[in-house]
Amino acid sequence: MNDKFGDGADPYLYANSQVLKNKLGIRKAATLLEAEQVLTPLRAATIELGPRECGLPHLCAIHQALFQDLYAWAGELREMDIYKQDTRFCHFAYIEKEGNALMQALEDEDYLADLPRDTLVERLAYYYCELNVLHPFREGNGRAQRIFFEQLVIHAGYLIDWSQTDHAAWVTANEKAAFGDLTELTAIFNKVVSEPGESA
Repeated sequence: MNDKFGDGADPYLYANSQVLKNKLGIRKAATLLEAEQVLTPLRAATIELGPRECGLPHLCAIHQALFQDLYAWAGELREMDIYKQDTRFCHFAYIEKEGNALMQALEDEDYLADLPRDTLVERLAYYYCELNVLHPFREGNGRAQRIFFEQLVIHAGYLIDWSQTDHAAWVTANEKAAFGDLTELTAIFNKVVSEPGESA
């Protein structure tokens, strides 16, 4: 799918192709997807919990760990504008500034530690939406964000089970959140976040 915004060649793609340039030299989209599905879970399993004081560099480190086998730009902020359906993501020149401001706001909220569960899920939905609209990487944003938020939730004293999410509902909730309606995204976080010893 062409998710680049504007005219001109996409430097991340092979010429005359919709396939991302990759370390394995794969030129077929389906084959590249298969490689991602095999390699990224293996890398995800090696990612340690990380510090409570997380920020944009930590998110970049997660992305680099996940995609290091596939993309030379793993962990690097994108250098072009992209969109998905009706959602245009943050202009690439503002990603670092806006990302650091968002992470500073998260720090100012003490990384959501010691919040009642109802408040926590509301703030998770807010920050997930903001980070999703930032969309700092050319590809792989969702996978990196899920690990980032999983660690955030654990440090906040709760658990999260992403397997409780329905893909179609998740996509719809994020689309609505990008236009200001956090209702469905908050409901999903309410479903997947639980206290230790409690089923999500």
